[in-house]
Parts: sequence; C-alpha cells; structure tokens
Amino acid sequence: MCGVDSDGGNKKCPLNLCCSYYGWCGTNSTHCGDTDQEGNKTPCQKDFGKCEVVPPPKCEKEAGSATHGRHIAYYQSWNTRTRLCNRIRPRHINATGLSHLNFAFASVDPRTFRIQPMHPDDVDLYREFTALKTDKLETWIAVGGWEFSDPGPTRTTWSDMVSSRENRAEFIDSTVKFMDEYGFQGLDIDWEYPAAKERGGKEVDTDNQVALVKELHAAFGDRFGLSSILAPDFWYLRGMDPKAMEEHVNWFNFMGYDLHGPWDGDISALGAKIRPHTDLRDIDKDLLPLWFDKLDPKKVNIGMAYYGRGYTASKKDCLQFGCDFAGASKAGNCTQFEGFLSNYEIERIIKQKGLTPELMKEAAVKQIAWDDQWVGYDDGETRALKIDYANEHCLGGTFIWAIDYDSGIGSGNTP
Repeated sequence: MCGVDSDGGNKKCPLNLCCSYYGWCGTNSTHCGDTDQEGNKTPCQKDFGKCEVVPPPKCEKEAGSATHGRHIAYYQSWNTRTRLCNRIRPRHINATGLSHLNFAFASVDPRTFRIQPMHPDDVDLYREFTALKTDKLETWIAVGGWEFSDPGPTRTTWSDMVSSRENRAEFIDSTVKFMDEYGFQGLDIDWEYPAAKERGGKEVDTDNQVALVKELHAAFGDRFGLSSILAPDFWYLRGMDPKAMEEHVNWFNFMGYDLHGPWDGDISALGAKIRPHTDLRDIDKDLLPLWFDKLDPKKVNIGMAYYGRGYTASKKDCLQFGCDFAGASKAGNCTQFEGFLSNYEIERIIKQKGLTPELMKEAAVKQIAWDDQWVGYDDGETRALKIDYANEHCLGGTFIWAIDYDSGIGSGNTP
C-alpha cells in the first residue's frame, strides 16, 4: 500500500504513480482523480505520487523513431544443447536488418561475483558469435535471465553482488576482462527481478541496482555499451528505478511478451481464460508507469516474441480469445515445452494442418486453432503493427526474443 495507511504512513508510489484514496498505486483516473465511478469523494493522495493521468508520448508515425532506431535480437546458446530439432548455431543466424545481437546468457559466480560462462560449451560459441560483428552490427553479452533467479545456487546472487561496492567491483572488473577476451561490445543486464522477494531479491536492490549501473557506466566509458531489461508489469517494475538508471545506460529493453499464459489459471483476478501473451493493449497499459516516471521514450526498445503461447481449450467449440482453457497446449516437437511453440514450429503446424491464421487487429496478434488447441503469436504482419505503435509513441527501437526460434531471416525492421 501507499499513503497515510501504508506502513509508517509515508510510503510513496514507485515510479511516481498516483496513490489512490484507498492507498493503492495506479495509472488511471480511479487512482489519480478526486471521485470514484459513483461520484463519491475519493481524492488522490497528492503527497505520495502524481495526481493526474499521464498520457503516453506521441510522435508522427512517418518519422519512424523505432523503424530508424535500434533493432536487437537475443540468441539463446542452450538451443544447441537442448533442442530436439532446428538447432541454430551463431553462424546460422541471418542478421539482416539487425543492429545488435545479444548472447544469452552469461552467469555470475555466487561466491566470487565474477562473470562466467553459463555453461562450459558456451565458450566455443562466443567467438563464433562475436565474429558476426560488422560496422553495422554489434555483438553483446547478456547476463542473468529468468532461470538465474530460480531456486538454486544463484537465486540471491544479483542481490548479494550489488549489496556492496567491493562485490560490485569484482563483477565489473571481471566483466571488462571477459568482454575484452571474447570480443563482446556491450553488456545487457537481465536481472529478473530486483527487490522481488519471490525471486531472491531484497528491498535495497532498487538503489543497489542503480549503483551497479552507475559504476558499470563509469568503468566502461565509451569502450562498451550498457543496457538493462525492464519488467513488463508493474508488480516487478516497481522494484526498479528506470529514471535513476537512464543517464547511465544506452537503452532499456521492455519485455512486451509473456504477459499471459497458462499460469493465469492460478490468478483469481484473471482466471483460466484464453489470452494472447503479446496483446498490444496490455503492452500499452504496462508501458504507462514509464511515462509517469518521465523516462525518455527514445531510450526504450519494445520487445517482440518469436514464439507463441498456447492453451488446451475446455471445449472444442470455443477456441477464441476469452474462452475457458483446461491447461497448456501440447508441446512442440523441437522445443518440448507445454504451452509454448517457436515460430518455426508454428509455421510447420500451419502448413501441415492447412490452417488459416486469423488476425486479432486490436491486439496486434495472430491466432490459430485446431482440435482443442489454441495458439497466439506474432508474425511479420503483427510485428509491423507493433513497430507502427512504437513509432507513434516515440520509442527508440525494437528487440526480438529470440532469433533462434525462427530459422528464417532475422529482420528487426522489415518483418
């Protein structure tokens, strides 16, 4: 909670969101206004955040802030070890239209806090990856990732590493040497997520992450680039301070995917309803806290998925957005994850089953359905709609997770 009823009675909303009369942070008129929907006096608590709705930034679509900006793609090294088919080595990547490639992921030693390969086999891939660099394409290393903060030896490593200047210095010194050794040109911080206790975090992570980024920037100078992911929803974003990091990073990567999935069935406020995981309406809403925080939109890249999320429907005659689901969709032949299909797998299913994808234009998502299976995903047409959105809201670029999910052209600006 925020405001007078919060612990201590002095808690402000993160990212300068509005603190409602009832003590909840938010971005709409319910939180930012003076009356509720019934006309009752429910004034926003002005000393604990903004008390006005902040509109998203606006630009002329034709100016093409994103189209002419950055086009980044992540590459998952473990696909060469774990995927049953369509394995993609760095030399197989078609980087047409891309400005940057991020190698996912490096790890951090939980005892020494020095950067290290996530897997011994990755070392053989590093030079093959950095050999792709040109005067138009940079090759970066991303550190962390979702599984890095799962239960295990590195669950608290981010929090432990940033907790002191000495620990941060170990990480920074080793990172400079690591990038020099393997030829990486930048570092992407993929901490999922600071201050999230369920992800091994502590409340002090927010300030400590800013300290890390500031010290990395000072150590890198103009030699290396620096970026950070941004959480795709306020629940996790509230543990970050993008505005304080803004001057120290080249850009942020906002993860506009995995906004929904079979896990929704465990969330009472959402329920087991079919929803696409890259709905542009959700992305628009989830970006709002950044505008309350006065973040420069040109520092933000919008993330797009090269995979779909799917469900097994409760009823075969209800295979649409909003229908009930009984569980995750069946696993694909290559990726072998329930509720998940790579774009490569989706394209094969469409051809094999003679399916006709349907455009959900307001969501900027495609859907396919067969038997009791439903999958929502992005293709060239929907990525173009998302790039239009990015242009209209002055965003500085786009990125793809992940280029190895599609063995075709890895284009960031010509979907």
